[in-house]
Amino acid sequence: MKNIIIISIIIFAFVMAGCGKKQETTATKEETASGQKSREQQKKEDSIKDAQGQMDKEAKVKEALEEEKIVNDTSGQWAIDAEASSTYNDHTGKDSWSPEQMTGKPDVENYGDDGRAWTSKEADKGLEWVQLTFSKAVYASEVRVRQTYNPGAIIKVELIDEKGKTHTVWEGVDKTKYPENKISYFFAKFDKTDYKTKSVKITLATNSVAGWNEIDAVQLVGN
Repeated sequence: MKNIIIISIIIFAFVMAGCGKKQETTATKEETASGQKSREQQKKEDSIKDAQGQMDKEAKVKEALEEEKIVNDTSGQWAIDAEASSTYNDHTGKDSWSPEQMTGKPDVENYGDDGRAWTSKEADKGLEWVQLTFSKAVYASEVRVRQTYNPGAIIKVELIDEKGKTHTVWEGVDKTKYPENKISYFFAKFDKTDYKTKSVKITLATNSVAGWNEIDAVQLVGN
């Protein structure tokens, strides 16, 4: 009887040892599979991140090239004088946000509130206007407005000919889908005028786009 008990104990010990080894092997396989899955997932995420980074890089290069093309357009000219219906803190001259900030080539580097652009006295008040004067009277075909903060509020673009007559060349609601938090141009394109102009008036509905709507520069295209 004693021998039988001893043998039973030995057999039980072997069985338990085998079960432990089996459990350990299963656990090891699960850990390996989990680690493999984690590595594959990380590799996938890294690949997506790299692709997104490349797309962002290409987009920025494209934006830079488009900006350079506009700035150096030989058919375009930048304003030499400007006035506005109102200005933040009633600033004038070379003060921040004054109308004069719209003259010359673009100088605001990044999207956002910047004193090197013009903005109205109050945000979201309603109708506001700016008027730009250019050095040379031309037969115009386009007006480009560089919006550096909260774009989309422009509702009308008018040209004033050499006799002082006003011509509306674009009017409506700006339905352009501007990229978020990026400097964006508003393009008013139209058939070449049969009159010469060197003055552009732009009307904004500041209540249509929340926050201050800022304009850095305006370009008149024509010859």
